[in-house]
Amino acid sequence: MEKNMELLLCKLDEKLDRQAEQITQSVTRNVMEAIDDKMNTIIEENIYLKNKIKELETKIKSLETVKRKNNLVFFGVEEKGKTETELIDFIKETVESTGVQMYSQEISNIYRIGRRTENSNQPVVVSFTTIWKKHLILKNKSNLPPNIYVKEDYSKEIIEKRKQLQPQVEEERKKGNIAYLKQDQLIVIKSKDNNREKKKERNFKLPQAVDTEEKKTRSDPQLNNPKN
Repeated sequence: MEKNMELLLCKLDEKLDRQAEQITQSVTRNVMEAIDDKMNTIIEENIYLKNKIKELETKIKSLETVKRKNNLVFFGVEEKGKTETELIDFIKETVESTGVQMYSQEISNIYRIGRRTENSNQPVVVSFTTIWKKHLILKNKSNLPPNIYVKEDYSKEIIEKRKQLQPQVEEERKKGNIAYLKQDQLIVIKSKDNNREKKKERNFKLPQAVDTEEKKTRSDPQLNNPKN
């Protein structure tokens, strides 16, 4: 009787263990599925947010580029005693010294940037009312006074990118190609000098071939005799 009871209890324990294992597996599976569903939702939201951030960054860069498109930055402008009105007059006179006609009303905004130090002058950002005036000034920038130079107004990101691309510009120019930077893009126009040289060689050889044929015709009496 006792053996039967022990056997029954053992079987009962085994059944309880199996049931407990099944329950544990079921609960674990349900929990893992719930976690996976939650993680998938979080991952999808994360991807969506990253894409939205990229879109916003692109829009901000575009707006910043549009905001700066009429700007030029003048370097070497002394700071002593130059109010906003004096700055406008100085820039106007400086631009006119290059041969470009300039009116004070063509400057919509003007301000200095960077930290002020004793031994250097802060650059001056000038916003023009028209972009063609900006391009005209850039075209004649070589006529600016020796101590003053001008550059386009770019964001820090674009300036850094241009610095990284500058060695490539110099390398392409060494190859004889036309290379320059447009915003933060490298533009390369392959040189056509080799093709031109080949054309010259072909054009030079053609007359020689014609002369040779003419000499053969003249020297051969059979070819010159119309009866043959």
